Amino acid sequence: MSVIPEEWGELDSTAGLFYELGWLLLVIVLFGSFLIFQPLFIEIEITPAPVVGSVILGIILGITLVISTVNDRARQFWKRDRYRFASIFVLAMLIQVVLRLVPTWTLLTGIVASVVTIPGRIAIYLRAQTP
Repeated sequence: MSVIPEEWGELDSTAGLFYELGWLLLVIVLFGSFLIFQPLFIEIEITPAPVVGSVILGIILGITLVISTVNDRARQFWKRDRYRFASIFVLAMLIQVVLRLVPTWTLLTGIVASVVTIPGRIAIYLRAQTP
């Protein structure tokens, strides 16, 4: 039995929706815990400029993620296990590098992008469900 639902790439898949929402909630919890507990290697400075910039960038990234969910080419790309693994690996490494360089921007942008993506993904699911 696979952890990833077989019909994950389909827009009207309930299991796929829950799978994606689970990952988005995990990002919110993980990045939120970094903001709250601030490990020794991360210094978070919440000032107006990073907050406003992160919110704007997070909204843009969240909307881009929602739009790419509808794109057939993007869904076909994520169905291939080899590409999915390599992409997620590169993304994880990139997030670690950016988190080390600009932690406040990275954490706030990740949280905002995830929060923006959740209602967009639910709307896509509901639209796909209706005939």
